[in-house]
Amino acid sequence: MRSVLTLLTAVMLGACSMQLSTVSSLETAKRDAYNVIVLGQENGMSLTLPANPWQESTVIDVTQQVKAKWNDPRAQSGQGHATFIARIAIDPGHVKIAVIDDLGRRALDIDWTENALDITTADWVSGMVDGRRLLADMVMTYWPLGVVQVALAPGLSIAETGDKRVIRKQGNDMVFMRITRPEQDPWQGISTVHNTSLDYELGINSKRMMP
Repeated sequence: MRSVLTLLTAVMLGACSMQLSTVSSLETAKRDAYNVIVLGQENGMSLTLPANPWQESTVIDVTQQVKAKWNDPRAQSGQGHATFIARIAIDPGHVKIAVIDDLGRRALDIDWTENALDITTADWVSGMVDGRRLLADMVMTYWPLGVVQVALAPGLSIAETGDKRVIRKQGNDMVFMRITRPEQDPWQGISTVHNTSLDYELGINSKRMMP
């Protein structure tokens, strides 16, 4: 009798273990898929967020004034415009971003750790701002070059010369994104981002916060 109970217990524990393993694998797959961000209209234009949000030992505390411009057929001028303020706090393994519009309203919150990427968007901006693409633009602009090279899809390459970064689509050498940023300290001063595939531009004025 004892041997039968032992066998049943082992079978039940094995089944539970397999179920938990399957659930864990599904959760990991969903998280990995969520961390792949589409950057353009053509296939192969994507970036996979690093498993560790910030591998550097340095702490970043920055305020940014951002001006965005994009094609908008509904606008009389044919272009849409927006300005907002971003407050960025980065520690090893942790990135937090709060976005506030020019009226002082909280528009977007990003909380990115090794375990999760949480993005909260206010109802009134739903569909207007893509928090994941905003995060991808930030990674491509400010993260170390080696990190960006690994994060980009195999069909994309990045080159850095002085204060410029250029991301191209391999094969036809098409320029996908042009980035300029302060050469000495990218977190202090004016940066520009131009996504030629989706045809939008960002002008970013960064200021480090005093400790």
